[in-house]
Amino acid sequence: MSTGAVRRTWLTSVLALSLLAAWGCDTGIPSGPVTDEDAARIKSELQDRSFRQFEPHKDGDPRKGVILDFFGAISIWAQYAEGDRAVNEWEIFAADYRIEGSGDGSEITIHLVQPRSRQTFPTECDDCIPTVNVSLSIRNVFDSDRISFKLNDPAGSLPLPFPVFHSWTTFSEDEFFE
Repeated sequence: MSTGAVRRTWLTSVLALSLLAAWGCDTGIPSGPVTDEDAARIKSELQDRSFRQFEPHKDGDPRKGVILDFFGAISIWAQYAEGDRAVNEWEIFAADYRIEGSGDGSEITIHLVQPRSRQTFPTECDDCIPTVNVSLSIRNVFDSDRISFKLNDPAGSLPLPFPVFHSWTTFSEDEFFE
């Protein structure tokens, strides 16, 4: 093998290994806690806001729906319905959450502190939905026109209607209805 061929093989190998290492390190999820000041600013921005997403739409049949509420601390409500009948309906909620990511709000991940769950359909139960490692990622938290969300369920433990969203999704901001 010529010196040029060896050099090209070596450079190709180094480039491939570098790309693999960089790709393996990029989990897509921000790491590290934000400062207390940044956490307070982010929580203040989200407080008393509600975001809704339906697939294919609010009156679709069948439909999947998710509502993210920041009244109190945080609530993730989900429903799968056929016609006017809920087939699956549940909620994960917590009185507090911790934030990792960038303090500028460009991308953060919210981890629920001592999350609880409640299922309404198909059978009623409390704390019967696994919540381990379930988190919520948010991009552009300080930009109402560009804010988007991603629900993280690495174990795939959330019941129907999940998975609703396979990537970053813009939720419509809505008023809170009881």
